[in-house]
Amino acid sequence: MTTRLLALPLVAAASIATAATPQDGAPETRAATYVATVDPDAFGRAPLEERKTGVTVDPAAVRMIVPGLEKFSIYRLIGPPHFGEGITRRWNYVLFFPLEPGSMERLRCRMEIRFEKPRGRYHVVVSEVVWKDRACADRVAAAG
Repeated sequence: MTTRLLALPLVAAASIATAATPQDGAPETRAATYVATVDPDAFGRAPLEERKTGVTVDPAAVRMIVPGLEKFSIYRLIGPPHFGEGITRRWNYVLFFPLEPGSMERLRCRMEIRFEKPRGRYHVVVSEVVWKDRACADRVAAAG
């Protein structure tokens, strides 16, 4: 009985791998691409916003937040949201990017990550990344 339970996932995995292989036999790779928008009007005035300490992050880590990424994978990349959001479809962050490698000067940025729950999936995933300022979006887009 155990053999059948183990064999079924192996057969299913083999059929998925075969279905994803193009005609020339090379495996198909689907890399998620970073997509973000800039919308200053999406950011309302948050209480004590100017006092939020935020977190200094590498723009390359933020660039990994792409549509389809599971919501709680973001914790490993940039941490929890900074505005006390719990179970919501939007998380807001205050992020700081170094102006130069090794520099103490930082660029302050506001970012909102929006989520959706696709039909047939258990986990909530990223649907959109929105920046308050163009300079911040450009900094992340250039990383990588």
